[in-house]
Amino acid sequence: MSESALQRSLHRGVAMLLVPLGLLLIQIEVVTRNLSGVVESPLPGVSRAVGTVVVVGAGLYLLASVARQVYEAADTPF
Repeated sequence: MSESALQRSLHRGVAMLLVPLGLLLIQIEVVTRNLSGVVESPLPGVSRAVGTVVVVGAGLYLLASVARQVYEAADTPF
């Protein structure tokens, strides 16, 4: 496996791990709303905004990475 392929796989793996983390951040307000003794955040909605940015960013990175690889593969002669 070449160095660039290894780096690309590592970046894609990190992006795949960021998707569930972002989804957890999006739903954290709903989960903690009914728990007693949980201190509310002084900045409501920040976790939802950060989670949304993380999920959208990781998704866009994965789409662009796959599209770039398909484009490069289509340009390669058999």
